[in-house]
Amino acid sequence: MGYRAEKLAVEEKLKIVKRIVLFCLLGILLTLCIFSSFVPAETWKYYVSLPKVSKRQKGELRIHFLDVEQGDATIIELPDGQIMLIDGGNGAEKNTAKLLRYLNALKIKTVDHLLITHSDSDHCGGLDKVLKYKQVKRVYLPNVAFDVNAEYAECYAEILEKNCQKTLSSRNVEISSINAQYAYTLAFLYPYTSEATEENESAEENNDQSAVVWLDYNGVSVLFTGDAPKAVEEILIRDHTLGLFESRGVDLNDTEILKVSHHGSNDSTSEGFLRYLNVKTAVLSYGKDNMYGHPSKDVIDALKSVGTETYHTALDGHIMITIASNGDYKATKIAS
Repeated sequence: MGYRAEKLAVEEKLKIVKRIVLFCLLGILLTLCIFSSFVPAETWKYYVSLPKVSKRQKGELRIHFLDVEQGDATIIELPDGQIMLIDGGNGAEKNTAKLLRYLNALKIKTVDHLLITHSDSDHCGGLDKVLKYKQVKRVYLPNVAFDVNAEYAECYAEILEKNCQKTLSSRNVEISSINAQYAYTLAFLYPYTSEATEENESAEENNDQSAVVWLDYNGVSVLFTGDAPKAVEEILIRDHTLGLFESRGVDLNDTEILKVSHHGSNDSTSEGFLRYLNVKTAVLSYGKDNMYGHPSKDVIDALKSVGTETYHTALDGHIMITIASNGDYKATKIAS
């Protein structure tokens, strides 16, 4: 076979290969189109690109502070198997996807307790999707009008649609272990009551009514503060000093881990409060280069002055804190 004939034969083979590749690509594209027509993307897209999270060991309590940029979302795996979710981020699709993918990575189908600390959109924005795709048994709500903002209205509509049990957050609320072998204390410390003034019900920001929850397991205590300001910190110190928390087994002076309030804003997390709690580990949840300047220099300086080990979701990704059955705890960074 001459050179020209060989060249023509090679070119013909290349044409055949190109046609085969093209047909394969068209077939894949057609398959994807048909698949997406019959299987909506939201039913599978939250099951891809899952974060790599190890399986919880028997007797462990794990707290996952999620990187949802400028917002808050925390998943708690209680040692008796119950699941608690505190807040749901700001509602941006990529951040809601992070939350749902993390829940799926943990193989969580049911959320036993959903706490909406307050109605700010950066705390409740992604919860309508969580309520849509996960079973949620009980929701702890702020006492605000259901239409205080668009994000809260969407969330509340899903709560009604799914017929979740509803409880208004107040100091008398407690969550108990369903397994005596793994007892823990989970107590709401603020607000005092579920009552709200007409002004509070209609206010778009209700930081001064943000729920504050204290959790203790085997001597390791954690305080979740939502967006509570310094005025609430002073109330908590006063009431603890007066002995008002003793009957509930709450000892604020022995709080090793703190979810820093309001993304590190300078209107919360005073140095005096940190020293009163005796915090050893702190977690800041905020978005990188956010428009609010969070966290403030004052808060960072206060955390440094009391010698805390501080984690930042904007820098470290998701933060998982594991409390073992013997009372030891450790923090692990998980890529987001």
